[in-house]
Amino acid sequence: MARIFLPNEKLVQSYSLEYLEYMRQEKCCISFAEGCDLHHLDNIQVNRKKPNTRHFTVVPLNRLLHTEYHAMGIDKFQQKYKIQLWREAFYYLAKWLIAKVDENNDK
Repeated sequence: MARIFLPNEKLVQSYSLEYLEYMRQEKCCISFAEGCDLHHLDNIQVNRKKPNTRHFTVVPLNRLLHTEYHAMGIDKFQQKYKIQLWREAFYYLAKWLIAKVDENNDK
């Protein structure tokens, strides 16, 4: 996969761990269970505790569904649960960005 160049990638990365913390509070995007795993749609092959733009591609899945996803693959999983995971990831990111803008406007 080609790497996207962002002129301000370091700035974007600096928010990625904050985003993960935000996402850890979200319920599973399928079962609505709490206490979910964060699944990276854009596979992260490096230290997950370091800033990385790929953290912005996570979706919350409960442990059982996360395991099932890895056994089935994205296409069969999405078909079974009638969900588009990339669309969900963008929805969560947009929701977080709106909250950040509101937070900054309140200051």
